Amino acid sequence: MNDITKDVSQTLDDIQDHEATRLQYIQSIKDQLRTVFDPELPINIYDLGLIYDIKVTEESECYVLHTLTSAFCPAADIIPVDIQQAVEAVPGIKKCRVRITMSPQWSPESLDPEIRQLILGW
Repeated sequence: MNDITKDVSQTLDDIQDHEATRLQYIQSIKDQLRTVFDPELPINIYDLGLIYDIKVTEESECYVLHTLTSAFCPAADIIPVDIQQAVEAVPGIKKCRVRITMSPQWSPESLDPEIRQLILGW
């Protein structure tokens, strides 16, 4: 089964987030997402602001909503697979399902403010 969905209007609104399970795993998930890099930029996708939402179900399945730096990103097929593999490496996470959206469109303002200051100076 393909666990990567591409749709410009995707959200995670249909996923029931389980707070206790989310709290158990969220930091490890974020840490793993910080190991995934956009091949064109020396910044991980989490700090780059490409991750829009993360939900964890009671069954320990993780859903990640992310975007790309551009609709024409040459790594559009690679990044979602990298996300899936990174999150599924978290002990206890049974499955990671990745959804891609282009809404809202990514911009430099999406960068973590500290990273943006270091790279762009603002």
